[in-house]
Amino acid sequence: MRATVLPGFTHYTPGSSRLATFQTARAAARIRRRRPHHFFTPVSDTIILRDFAGVPEITPSAYQLRNDALNAAHPVRQVTNDDEQAQAVAALRLLKDLRSGLEATRKSVKAPVLELGRKIDALAADFLDDCLKQEGRLQGMINHFQRKQREIARTEAKEGKSLEQEAQELEERAVKETDGDKQRALLAAAFDKRMEADVLAGGAVVAKPSGLVVRERVNFKITDAIVFVQAYPQFWKWKGDDETLKLDRMRVLDELNREDAKGVFHVTRFADERSDDAAHPEFVRPPGMQIFAETKAHVR
Repeated sequence: MRATVLPGFTHYTPGSSRLATFQTARAAARIRRRRPHHFFTPVSDTIILRDFAGVPEITPSAYQLRNDALNAAHPVRQVTNDDEQAQAVAALRLLKDLRSGLEATRKSVKAPVLELGRKIDALAADFLDDCLKQEGRLQGMINHFQRKQREIARTEAKEGKSLEQEAQELEERAVKETDGDKQRALLAAAFDKRMEADVLAGGAVVAKPSGLVVRERVNFKITDAIVFVQAYPQFWKWKGDDETLKLDRMRVLDELNREDAKGVFHVTRFADERSDDAAHPEFVRPPGMQIFAETKAHVR
C-alpha cells in the first residue's frame, strides 16, 4: 500500500485495480462498452471510476501539535496582567498555526479530488453534448406543436360556442314563427348549427401520446422593476448581505396561475390592470410586468 504524506494528513491509495462504481449521475471516468440500442442502460452503469480509492487520515505529528496547543491553552484562565497576556498570546499563536496548517493541508489533499470532479463533469458533459442538443431540438418542436394545436382547439371551441348561441337564437325565432314552412326552415338551420358545433367540439381535443406531459401556465417578465416594486412590494425580499431587493418569482407565478382567478393581480381595483379578454381572465396587466402564455412538454 502506497502512502502520500502531506503535513497534517496522510492519503492512502491502494495499488489494486479494483473498480469503484459510483451510484450517482455525477460519477465519472470511462464509458462502458456499447450495448444494443434497444437495451436500457442504468445510470449507475453509464460512467465508472477506475483505480480510485482513498482514506484520509490525520498524521501522528498533527495530533502532537494539537495536544501541545491545547495543553498551552487550557491553563489560561484569565488575563489580568502582562505575564498572563503573554501566556495567552503564545497559546493563541499555537492554536492559530495549527488551524492554518491544517487548512493548507486540507486544501492540498482535496485539490486532486476536486480536479477529478471537474474531469468527471467535463467527461459527462462531452458525452451528452449531442444528446442534449437533440433533446432541446425535439422538445422545442413538440412545444411548438402543442402550443399551435391548443390555439386551434381554443379557436374551434370559441367558434363552437358562437354556433351554439346562433342555434339557440334560431330556435327562439322558430318558436315565435307562425308560418309552418319558415318554422321548419329555422329549426333545420338551428340543427345544422348545433351539428357543426358538435363537430368542432369533437375536434378540439389535442392529441397527446402516452408518456408526454404538457403543462400550460401564465409566465411573466419584469419590464420596469421600479414600477412593479412600488405597485406590489409584497413580492420582493430584502437581501441584507448585498443590500438588494430580490423578486419572489415563485410566489408571483402562484398568484398568476390561481385556478379560481382570484389572485392579487386578478382582483385589483384598477380596471386597466385586469384582463381585457373575458374568456382569459388570467391575462392580467400589472404595471411593470408583461404576461404571456407558456406551453412546455416533457416525457415522463
